[in-house]
Amino acid sequence: MTLKQKLFAVPALLLGLVAAAHAELPAAVATTVNGVKADGQAMFDLVFPVIGFMLGLAIVIKLFKRFTNKV
Repeated sequence: MTLKQKLFAVPALLLGLVAAAHAELPAAVATTVNGVKADGQAMFDLVFPVIGFMLGLAIVIKLFKRFTNKV
């Protein structure tokens, strides 16, 4: 086996081991991960409008300061 073949064999072996380990996870883990993903999406849905409002407010304040300093 050449060095080039060995270098390509190591990542392939690791990917195979990862796939095998992932296939053996119990169903409770998948349920938990899906619950965490749903909670994360719910938090993002709640926080994103607030962040957008704060960013818009900061832009309006900066523009107001810029135009009032020119007067």
